[in-house]
Amino acid sequence: MDPQSSTLELPSELERHIFELCACSRPVTIPKLMLVAWRVKEWVEPLLYRTIIISPSEHPIEGYPIFTKRILAAVLHSKPATFFRDSVRYLLLHAVSDDFVQFTLSRCTGVQNLWAPNASVALIDASAARRLPLRHLYTNFTPLFHDDVPLAGQTQFAQLTHLELIGAPPEDTDVASTLSHLPRLTHLSFNEEEFIPSCLALLQKCRCLLALISLDGKSLRSTFHEYEVDLAKDPRFVVMYSSWFKDWQKGVHAGMDYWTRAEEFIEKRRSRMIDVTDYEVPDDDPRN
Repeated sequence: MDPQSSTLELPSELERHIFELCACSRPVTIPKLMLVAWRVKEWVEPLLYRTIIISPSEHPIEGYPIFTKRILAAVLHSKPATFFRDSVRYLLLHAVSDDFVQFTLSRCTGVQNLWAPNASVALIDASAARRLPLRHLYTNFTPLFHDDVPLAGQTQFAQLTHLELIGAPPEDTDVASTLSHLPRLTHLSFNEEEFIPSCLALLQKCRCLLALISLDGKSLRSTFHEYEVDLAKDPRFVVMYSSWFKDWQKGVHAGMDYWTRAEEFIEKRRSRMIDVTDYEVPDDDPRN
């Protein structure tokens, strides 16, 4: 064999692994990678849609493609629903209508991490009809505290482990009893101080809860001092600040978000590396 005419052929599994690593490290380059060969296109095209971010006021972190409602709607119509079921895992829908949420979730039925603060009843209808395999959910109270669809009778949220509730809870609502019906909930966060009076009951009734996080970043000493002593005794309760949009993306891209920061802080309290009653996570972490 002429040594000059010989070529090095990598095993198919290794070649695919290399291309997928390149695609995941910088998804914006995937359209160019798709031009290398048909087999490469089949490998990396689904990764282009693994994380979809729609927001009129924010932009994806560097290296991620920019989607608009118009682009996403056209894309979702261009391929079979099974393609997006198997591709989309992380979805952020900011400042979009319920109709757009419903349409998107009707195509992206395999989404596991959803940030949709205005999803409202659209999320109930979509997830109830298609049993979305949600693990992480960031939304308002409506989908979980809907009078016509009690949480105790729903199964579409049964796999939730991480839940961020945006906004204030409905009046005269037993928040702790309602959320105790989420059997796998381990991490819960909120960003309104009206949630504070329910925290002790949540820590008691939600048996799997590992972290309960107040995201308004305020100490309880001024407005909710009557709860401070008891809450400070439980290492699972922490107060911290989160840059919501960037933080969500960092969690998706690198697995380092406010959830992991809270876990690290709670572990320090449990191991007595810091004062066990110190519930305020310092806002000096460069990852935030």
